[in-house]
Amino acid sequence: MTNEETALASLADAWVKAKAAEAEANALRVSIEAEIIAITGAKDEGRETHTLPNHKLTVIGKLTYKAEFEPLHELTEQWPDQFQVIKYEPKLNEPQIRKIREMRPDLYRQIAQHLTVKPAKTGINIEEVN
Repeated sequence: MTNEETALASLADAWVKAKAAEAEANALRVSIEAEIIAITGAKDEGRETHTLPNHKLTVIGKLTYKAEFEPLHELTEQWPDQFQVIKYEPKLNEPQIRKIREMRPDLYRQIAQHLTVKPAKTGINIEEVN
């Protein structure tokens, strides 16, 4: 093995151990949160703060909603604006932008001035192989 391969193997081992420790710490944190909620209770929505000698503990309840959009839209489309329950937000079609950048640079140049492009965090995945 080269020095670079030895260093990568060592880093891969360290990464696997760190990832396992992270998963263990996350499971422990989730377990502790469940115990806290068992003691304090939790509102469906809203906050409740508990002041302790060395900590300020806030339990936050929140409801999430999912919908069948077609029937919901049909039911509410005639409602006044202040009661509309579906909102549409513009979102970039990033796969399409990548495709245009690769296949039609002429079109990409037209839209590039309206885009901010920056690198995302580079991901690493390591699996142990025996």
